[in-house]
Amino acid sequence: MADDEMVEVFRAADRMAAQAAVDEILQPLGIDGFVHDRMSHALPAPDAMPGGYFVAVEVERAAEAAAALRDAVVDGAIDGEVTVGAA
Repeated sequence: MADDEMVEVFRAADRMAAQAAVDEILQPLGIDGFVHDRMSHALPAPDAMPGGYFVAVEVERAAEAAAALRDAVVDGAIDGEVTVGAA
């Protein structure tokens, strides 16, 4: 999988919410998701720089993942925001 191109599809305020998106929404669909920590605790960053915990998936599964995550957010199953549009 290291050679596959990844895209971030979801942003959460904390690691638990991001991991829930992977474990509860993506894994049952057979989509591998990876949590990427963009929180900067050591260095100050401007407000324009996005921070948080992001979930990345393979580009080929991005639309499917985004749609499932969007449904889960709307249903109140997880907290966060979908960061790419679903096809």
